[in-house]
Amino acid sequence: MPEGDSLVRLAHRLRPVMHEHIIQRSDFRVPQLATMDLSGWLVTDITPTAKYLSVTVASPENVTDTAHQLVVLSHLGMDGSWQIDTRPSFRTRCILHFADHSVLGDSLKLLEVLSVEQAEQQLAFLGPDLLDSAWDQPDTAQQLLAQSLQNFRQAPDQPIATALLDQRLVSGIGNIYRCEVLLLAGMHPHRPVSELTDEQLIGLILLAKDLMVINVPPRAPERARRRTVDVRRDPDAPFGVRVATATEQARTRADRKRSRRDPNFWVYGRERQGCLRCGGPVRLEKLGTKPDNERDLHWCPNCQTG
Repeated sequence: MPEGDSLVRLAHRLRPVMHEHIIQRSDFRVPQLATMDLSGWLVTDITPTAKYLSVTVASPENVTDTAHQLVVLSHLGMDGSWQIDTRPSFRTRCILHFADHSVLGDSLKLLEVLSVEQAEQQLAFLGPDLLDSAWDQPDTAQQLLAQSLQNFRQAPDQPIATALLDQRLVSGIGNIYRCEVLLLAGMHPHRPVSELTDEQLIGLILLAKDLMVINVPPRAPERARRRTVDVRRDPDAPFGVRVATATEQARTRADRKRSRRDPNFWVYGRERQGCLRCGGPVRLEKLGTKPDNERDLHWCPNCQTG
């Protein structure tokens, strides 16, 4: 499952190639879109929302009228991608040809072409997107935080480890971030939401948001690997830890050039190496609300007792 920061990076990479460019030819390779032709349409917007990508295109007859706009909506799923100037394969579901480049959608879990209103309805089930720019404004951030907290309170019996992945509560958190946030919080992943205080839930939400923010442009270079270890001890912060500032992170990147084996995660994927915080064994298990949505959960029984 992709993380929300993956979609923000993807949109950042696609904009120079697609935004304000005219589609010369479109090739949709899914049955329901076989007759769809967007030739001559202008790409007016590329927006990541949680784990969805919306490419808004406007009719050449009336670019500014939303009634003449469509949204190419996609979800990457586990294996999907949008690539620039690659060769088509049997996994290719969509090709958008531009004057200088081609953009290919491969192995997409979801691919639809909708009206603007239909696209908004399709995404209406999502909780607040932790990478939405609205979090940068104090007033709207408080509203989003209050909505997120209210959503979590609607799932009191869920273990916190599955609740963090529930896109109806907050959206954008993927498996890596849920494992890392719970490790940094020292929280047992099976602890039910009902046992957590408002302060603890708010702390988890904000810590997840801050960890993702430092992994997308402009805080992170476009091709930089995802990292969650750029944190600092802070007794005034939730769980006694805060995400590094931009200056601190830049200093860390400079130090990393001297050590390419510098680890990127505290607990995720470290069942062989051990917990980066305490060195103890990392437990790996499957966890989900249903068998078909179980995900690998990495956690440290020594650190996560709270």
